[in-house]
Amino acid sequence: MQSEVIDDILSVEDEAAKIIEDAQKKARDTVSDAHDRAARIIADAVEAVREEGKADVERAEEVLKNKLDEYEAERERIQNEASVVDRSVLEAAASRIVERICRTDLSEHR
Repeated sequence: MQSEVIDDILSVEDEAAKIIEDAQKKARDTVSDAHDRAARIIADAVEAVREEGKADVERAEEVLKNKLDEYEAERERIQNEASVVDRSVLEAAASRIVERICRTDLSEHR
């Protein structure tokens, strides 16, 4: 009878060890699966932010290109207008410059 009790105790201990081993394996698998899911969630979030940033950069580049085009068109318009200055405007400007130079006291610049 004692050997039967000892066999039962050993059998229960073996079963308990198997249950513990199975639980530890299941726990490791659960943690590993959770880690993998978390890594995928993080990677997806990073990719979404990266794509959003890329779209923001593309929109900013488009706005910049449009502004540069506007400035270039305005520069060309101003340059074309400036190349056709009325002779009377030039003569008036030259006269004002000569008058100011003549009124300047040359001794203050020595």
